[in-house]
Amino acid sequence: MTENYDVMERIHQVNVQNFKNALHKGTVEFKYKKKDGSIRDAIGTLNIDIMGNENAPIGSGYNVSDTNVRYYDLNSKGWRSFVCDNLIEWKVK
Repeated sequence: MTENYDVMERIHQVNVQNFKNALHKGTVEFKYKKKDGSIRDAIGTLNIDIMGNENAPIGSGYNVSDTNVRYYDLNSKGWRSFVCDNLIEWKVK
């Protein structure tokens, strides 16, 4: 049973890394579970050419930690973040 969990965890880690890479390359549609349990549909990016220099992050970078994803939300025109484990689905737009 532990081996199956480890395999599933590794698949999830690779999926999250692919998701982060896609955010850097362009626009991504995705869903995740918020802290309050509701589901957020989002369209986001980490690509400065898409978000514009005026919206680029200030400081050390895009991601606060390995367990969170920080992204620029193209619908709300602001920065958002969520826990990686709460990513439900995603696709490149």
